Amino acid sequence: MKQTSTTLIGYLQHYAESIPDALYSRYLFADRDPVEIDYQTTLERTKQFASGYAAYGIEKGSVVLVILEHHEDLMPAFLGAMWLGAIPAFLPHPNPRIDPERYYNNMEVLIESTRPQAILTRPQVRALLHKTIPAGAHRPTLLTVEDVTITGQSNAPVPVDAEHPALIQYSSGSTGMQKGALLSHRAILAEIEGVGEFFDITQKDSIMSWIPLYHDWGLVCVALHALVLGSNFTLISPVDWVKRPVMALEAVDRYRPTIFYQPNFAFNFMTQRIKDREMEGLDLSSIRLMCNGAEPCFYESHKMFADRFCHWGFRKDSLGIVYGMAEVTNSVFAAGHREPIVVDTVDRFILQSEKRAVPVSEDSPNVQRILGVGRALRGTEFKIVDDNRQEIPDRHIGEVAIRSRARFHGYYRNPEATKKVLDKDGWYYTGDMGYRVGNILFITGRKSDMIIVGGVNIFPQDIEAIVGEHPAAVAGRIAAIGVDDPEMGTQKIVVLVESKSTDKAVLNDIARFARAEVAQRLGVTIDEVIHVPYRWLIKTSSGKIARIPNYKRLSELKKQKTVNLEASEIT
Repeated sequence: MKQTSTTLIGYLQHYAESIPDALYSRYLFADRDPVEIDYQTTLERTKQFASGYAAYGIEKGSVVLVILEHHEDLMPAFLGAMWLGAIPAFLPHPNPRIDPERYYNNMEVLIESTRPQAILTRPQVRALLHKTIPAGAHRPTLLTVEDVTITGQSNAPVPVDAEHPALIQYSSGSTGMQKGALLSHRAILAEIEGVGEFFDITQKDSIMSWIPLYHDWGLVCVALHALVLGSNFTLISPVDWVKRPVMALEAVDRYRPTIFYQPNFAFNFMTQRIKDREMEGLDLSSIRLMCNGAEPCFYESHKMFADRFCHWGFRKDSLGIVYGMAEVTNSVFAAGHREPIVVDTVDRFILQSEKRAVPVSEDSPNVQRILGVGRALRGTEFKIVDDNRQEIPDRHIGEVAIRSRARFHGYYRNPEATKKVLDKDGWYYTGDMGYRVGNILFITGRKSDMIIVGGVNIFPQDIEAIVGEHPAAVAGRIAAIGVDDPEMGTQKIVVLVESKSTDKAVLNDIARFARAEVAQRLGVTIDEVIHVPYRWLIKTSSGKIARIPNYKRLSELKKQKTVNLEASEIT
């Protein structure tokens, strides 16, 4: 990648001048025609937002929260704040699937911790925020798009250097508990360069996803990668995609993107939900990189997706993986493309009981296949450490620590949280568990989510993946939780499962399947299988199931008497 600027705004200006009519962004909607925006129009709209923000006192260093629905104004509103040297951050817009009371209560906590100068949103959300946010010295200015786009256009951008904060990216967590990773222009450009080099991404590529821009993967790997490379992106609303997942593959057929990003559960979801009749006439051969990430990646998910969609031109060798998090901008490890994804076959029971990845043959009865997330990209190094943060040998499971040129400055207005994860030598301790084999990293789960039963470590995503194989269970909407059991002196395993079915026989079959398969494959017993209503489980803002918060919410269902259990009611 040839560097033409040291800031993101510099790249916008460069391409608006050199390729003004080239497509930058395309937004797809279920209820209206697609909207396409070129680089020149993006620049003009950005300058219009910047002028409006300035009229309300936004200046260099101000924090601006952007809360908009899936809309073509998302990036101009975001870049407009950046134009002034302000620090923008996307937050999710409320939708019918989000509990309003929970959303606005969490927003109140986040706003108090962040203390933004302004929030840009729609009139209805502004009215509710006005009621929610207490009056006081730190109350932000609540703006709508109409407020800030009635003026003219800003002139030259406020000059900033590469180390100036470009944006705040909120990490996973329930909204009020999120930490805001402060990212510089330098860090973002380093990440884009690393991923671009590994996958040979150029101006000729076209990126597509349904991952929202408030997620670091959507913002960085989709919108900002396209901006810096002078390429383009197509974005689908995640709400529309969930309702009708084939619309993503219809868009591939129509717009011929070369790169598609989506998390692991989507590979299962699309394989299970899309019907053959919906695929008639579609061609997926334009995809040269179908990239997985943002959560643990499973061999079985890749295989089922490739086996299913190869009939419509999808190539297995297009599968890729990226790994990272907001604290290192997004992706600093990669696999696939010219460096095939490594599949490690290890003994499942030794992995759980001894925290070692011991190789076994493919036909071993205890085999577990783990996908490598690849090697560290240029400017990044890693190590695996024990509980004392001392490095441990290959094939021993410990916490993943990363040192990278794409590292964040710290958590915004939260030095204590920063100190806990970032040491004086620049190592960021991720909270992810994994092991290394040479220069390849393997991720096994999250440190905080680990279930420990009788001294055996169980990763909840392993249980969730097994339960999700049942055809009536909703992929990506299953939560396995370890609950302390003082009487037994260990943890018990509770699994929350969503299904579209309310048939008692179907729900009982899910429970029987879960118990039998988990016992056989993992050697542990599920204590409770709880069927919760479809769309009941809450997720973090980045789309991951919030395990412990969901368990704590069960009391609400007990009161409502809407929980179906395999053999008995909650008492």
